[in-house]
Amino acid sequence: SESSGYKFKKYRTPDCKECPMKDLCTSRTGGREIDRSQYADAVEENNKRYQENPQLYRTRQEINEHIFGTIKRQWGYNHTNLTGLEKVNGEHSLIMLVYNIKRTMNILGIPDLIDKIQKWNAKYPTKGYALIIATFFKLYCEFKIIRQLFLSLKTDSLTSEFCANRKGVIELI
Repeated sequence: SESSGYKFKKYRTPDCKECPMKDLCTSRTGGREIDRSQYADAVEENNKRYQENPQLYRTRQEINEHIFGTIKRQWGYNHTNLTGLEKVNGEHSLIMLVYNIKRTMNILGIPDLIDKIQKWNAKYPTKGYALIIATFFKLYCEFKIIRQLFLSLKTDSLTSEFCANRKGVIELI
């Protein structure tokens, strides 16, 4: 259909018009009509794989789906603000970056994260990464929107102290 962007193949037969059981099968005067999506074969294959190994799908949901649920329900990111595939992918990548940094901060804590970044001995140039992380922490401390993404309603005293003196950001640069 034009509204959904999907292509459907319509199946119908003239035999329905003379069929004595037509009233049991359909209420349409022209007979029964079946629409089949262009993706119906892929959907059926996926359903078959799911039926054969439902535990694999459950494991995948446990690992992956909670990330998107957090971003959508807790952060309110349920639509994109941009148009065009490249821009939307960029916006999505930023949201994922924020999620990963927040998760790293929750697991390691800010002092450990800063320490690990400073001691990072990568086999490729990382000069720009320190600047990116420093910029991130500056934004983290300055802008209310980003602070709301990272801080829950209960303010963490370590995070508040870090933002107040900004020593960690200065040391990173």
